[in-house]
Amino acid sequence: MKKFVLLAVASLTLAQFAHAADIKKGEDLVNKGGCIACHGAGMDKPIAPNYPKLAGQYQSYLFHALQQYQAKHQTPLYGRNNAIMSGMVAQYNTQDLQDIAAYIASLKGDLYIRDEMH
Repeated sequence: MKKFVLLAVASLTLAQFAHAADIKKGEDLVNKGGCIACHGAGMDKPIAPNYPKLAGQYQSYLFHALQQYQAKHQTPLYGRNNAIMSGMVAQYNTQDLQDIAAYIASLKGDLYIRDEMH
């Protein structure tokens, strides 16, 4: 039983590192995607007051928000209905979304919150 538990923990640890977010790749994807056109160069100066400031948001929040824009079947509990963002994120896979979220979370802005866990 102990061997099974150790094997399970080791597998989860390796999986976590295999899918770790790549901030540099996220930066490249943000630049290629033209995100600054709406959210500003530092992702903290949106062009319209109803567009969110993104720099400094929690990575997990950003990732899940991006995933919700990709949701094919919107429900009252899951999904974000925005034609612009849905079209923008449709091209990305889950790892890309993780990378984008990691990059944006690494930016300092009005919303930056120091992560005490790392």
